[in-house]
Amino acid sequence: MISIGGIKSASRRGEAQDGRHFAFVLLTGFSHFSFSSVLEPLRSANMILGKEYFTWSLIGLDADKVRASNGVTCLVDHQLADLDRTTDIIIIAGNDVVNLATDRLENQLRLHFRQGGRVGAVSSGVVVLARAGLLDGRNCAAHWENTPRLREDFPRITVTDSIFELHDRLFTCAGGAAGTHLMLALIEQQLGEGLVADIATRMVIDQIRNGDDNLNVKPHVRYGTWNRKVLDAIALMNDNISEPLPMRSLADVMGVSARCLERQFKSELGVTPNTFYRNIRLSRARQLVRYSAHSLCEVAAFSGFGSSKTMKLNYEAQYGISPREERKKYDVGERQSAGPAAAKILHDVGAPC
Repeated sequence: MISIGGIKSASRRGEAQDGRHFAFVLLTGFSHFSFSSVLEPLRSANMILGKEYFTWSLIGLDADKVRASNGVTCLVDHQLADLDRTTDIIIIAGNDVVNLATDRLENQLRLHFRQGGRVGAVSSGVVVLARAGLLDGRNCAAHWENTPRLREDFPRITVTDSIFELHDRLFTCAGGAAGTHLMLALIEQQLGEGLVADIATRMVIDQIRNGDDNLNVKPHVRYGTWNRKVLDAIALMNDNISEPLPMRSLADVMGVSARCLERQFKSELGVTPNTFYRNIRLSRARQLVRYSAHSLCEVAAFSGFGSSKTMKLNYEAQYGISPREERKKYDVGERQSAGPAAAKILHDVGAPC
């Protein structure tokens, strides 16, 4: 385990009267990459400005140190209750956020926002803002792994494909490298594009991305093919997971025969379209099994398997473990309720199917 003690705040809250203070709330298992991506633009800005215009502090919920998903441990400066409304609070979390009890944090975030404070979240931290009800009726950006869960559990939120979303006092980000572009946008709002260009140069960023840039990896990179028919077929599969299209119907939409489509998939990806489609649905099922509180019956329906028995057979063949056993590993039954913003759960997790 690596401990970082020198990553404490550049300055304590309130010392920079003409600047802006950020409080990074680090939750257990947070993404260290996402954290670094939002922190480093502030440090670079200070170096270019020649003063500590931006200050920051690290916040923990209870302990005096928090461990990231990569094993790095960061010391925290103080607790959330110590902050005033002039502070920007940014929640940074990892996939473990679904197992964390965040009720007290959510209450503090609601209070901070009501009092005029700014609140943001990066990567899986967006889940906490959703639980707090702060994203209701708004667009939000989220990591693609969190998107299915957010769309199903929080129907009052519009989850976009943007890398970040900026509102008046609320901002969300997909995480990873997108955090840097979020911070560049916030800095530009306050200090102008000239400084942002200098920061980008210093950080060797060759292109500054707008919030409405799509977060998805380019399909030809993700799937390893430039074949337009194959890529279009994959897009249709991803758009029709809960109600899978028959292969003949999919081929008709593509304007080719089912046999032709099968030949192209085998040539480009080494599998049949049916196998590829099933794997997409299994990937969706695995996300829901691991990170949602939906019953296994509901997971089967959402991922297009019709019954939990059919899903179980395919799941075990693909992953070597049953959905119920995998769910136990992730302690889904012990998770806290997603709060008032969550959609109603129709069945208990352990309900028989």
